[in-house]
Amino acid sequence: MFKTEILVETNVRSLLFLIAFAASAASAADPELNGTWQISSSHGGRLKFETLLIQQTDGIKISESGAREKTVEFACHVDGHACKLKEGEVSFWYDGPALVMMERHHNRDVVIQMRFVLSEDGKTLNLELTRVAPPGLSSTFTFKKQQ
Repeated sequence: MFKTEILVETNVRSLLFLIAFAASAASAADPELNGTWQISSSHGGRLKFETLLIQQTDGIKISESGAREKTVEFACHVDGHACKLKEGEVSFWYDGPALVMMERHHNRDVVIQMRFVLSEDGKTLNLELTRVAPPGLSSTFTFKKQQ
């Protein structure tokens, strides 16, 4: 009976170590999106915003600004839970190297998914926008990191 208890304790320790390692590896894989990002001139006029200010702390805070719209700012945790917006809700989570943002408006009649994908050199951010509901076109917009 004593050998069984030691074996179970060893397996539990191994499992806890594996969970801790996986959690630290997952957080280490989160892309470093902090900074100010300016849209590429080739996309001019196709989005309501031209500049993104992204701040990652214990969650994420994004400010969108541009010539045609007033500045929009929101903050949320990156755990998939919904956060309230003035006219809807938003949620964030990581999907591998991409930060995913899901916006829902008008009782979920309008759903937009955005994936933020950072380039390997950290200087370019691709925003993959998909209109989920009602179904629509997908577009990719390129942003350059500002100094």
